[in-house]
Amino acid sequence: MYIHLGRDYVLNDRDIIPLYGLWTRCTGFTMRDIDDCEDAIKTFLKRNPDTCFVTEDDDGRIIGAILAGNDGRRSRIYHTAVDPDARGRGIGSMLVGRVVETLRAIGLPKVAVGVPADNDAGNDFWERQGFAVRDDLVYRELPL
Repeated sequence: MYIHLGRDYVLNDRDIIPLYGLWTRCTGFTMRDIDDCEDAIKTFLKRNPDTCFVTEDDDGRIIGAILAGNDGRRSRIYHTAVDPDARGRGIGSMLVGRVVETLRAIGLPKVAVGVPADNDAGNDFWERQGFAVRDDLVYRELPL
């Protein structure tokens, strides 16, 4: 399998529809209209043009993607997905490594990721990537 992950495969607007295809192939992947509509993703990509990546197979189909961003002080990984048929090949780890490398080069001191508590596979993955659980925070949000 050919996996191309380079600057020319930074996620862009033309990848959004295939990106949705990847997300829907991933059982348990949650999308919310408020955050993940096409306009919201386009806005996110404009604000974070260098920290979102895709991986394609030989046929040009997106089989892995990661969305990360920062505010100049803190960084966060928002969505990471690998096609179920392509898992176990190191694609997710490669994507995370690319994001970490990019954020480090920008000069950011850390990166966070939110994982649903009941997503055992996701939590196991992030644990293997070196992400520690923080017990001193409660995640809260206010829909606008």
